[in-house]
Amino acid sequence: MSKKSLGGADVLILCGGLGTRFRKVRNDIPKSLAPIQGTPFIDLLFEDLTAQGFRRIILATGHLSDQLENFVKRRTDAEYIISNEPKPLGTGGAIKFAENNFYSDQILILNGDSRITFCFQTLFEFHGNHHAEMSILLSSVTKGIDYGNVVLNEKNRVTSFSEKPTASTSACVNAGVYVINRELLNSLQPDKQYSLEKDCLPSWIYANRIFGLLTDKVVFDIGTPERYLTSQTALLVE
Repeated sequence: MSKKSLGGADVLILCGGLGTRFRKVRNDIPKSLAPIQGTPFIDLLFEDLTAQGFRRIILATGHLSDQLENFVKRRTDAEYIISNEPKPLGTGGAIKFAENNFYSDQILILNGDSRITFCFQTLFEFHGNHHAEMSILLSSVTKGIDYGNVVLNEKNRVTSFSEKPTASTSACVNAGVYVINRELLNSLQPDKQYSLEKDCLPSWIYANRIFGLLTDKVVFDIGTPERYLTSQTALLVE
């Protein structure tokens, strides 16, 4: 998939979480607007995406959505669409709720509180080459029980997915970046709460073609006060 064709692929950024742990740092802004040395975190994601040719970016919002709505109005480098869920629907429910905004058959999905420096075109090509229904970007260097632990078979198919396990049992973790076929969402009911990581993926890996692409790039996230502090320097160096 070329840079030109990436412009036709929709991107969905999940920004609707309540950010309970992040409120110890700031409780007046959504987590995705947290400043990294003065730069709002989500701007780093936008720059990654627009530099790679994406031109249609949907934000799945909830908590303090109006701030994100006002924030994206100043950007003119892509079309920005707000999908504001009326009630907390979880990560999977937020994707389903945003479905009516999708134009492309394949959607790139990112977490709004994590970043990995990666060529997304490579993930789309991997997705197509494996005839996957969903492809997950995985990091071999980031570790920890705060991340989804993933096991692959010799053909890169996901055979096990454990969200925030009690012990790290895998050589790779979920980087929070996905390419998903729109048709896969047909299995979800509208306006129902789903966790992509806890409800959808553990069942999809048995019934659908879910593959994982391994990278040695680090995942940076601002999910806790400690990791947010680390990100103040690490994210801008990466």
